[in-house]
Amino acid sequence: MAFIGVLLMIQGFGGLIAEHVFGQSFGLLHRWLDGTALTVVSAVTGVAGLALTIYGVRKEES
Repeated sequence: MAFIGVLLMIQGFGGLIAEHVFGQSFGLLHRWLDGTALTVVSAVTGVAGLALTIYGVRKEES
C-alpha cells in the first residue's frame, strides 16, 4: 500500500512542478485536465498519496 502511495505522490506532486522545471507536463492527469482543474487534482492526488504512504508504513510497523 505504501508503494501505491509513493506512485500517487510522484504523479500528483510531479505534475505540479514539471511544468515549471521542465517546461512541459508529464504523466496521465494532463491528458484529461487543464488549468486550474489540473492543479487541484494534482495537489489532491499528491496529498492522497502522502496519506496512503503514511498509513501503509504505520500498518507495516504494527
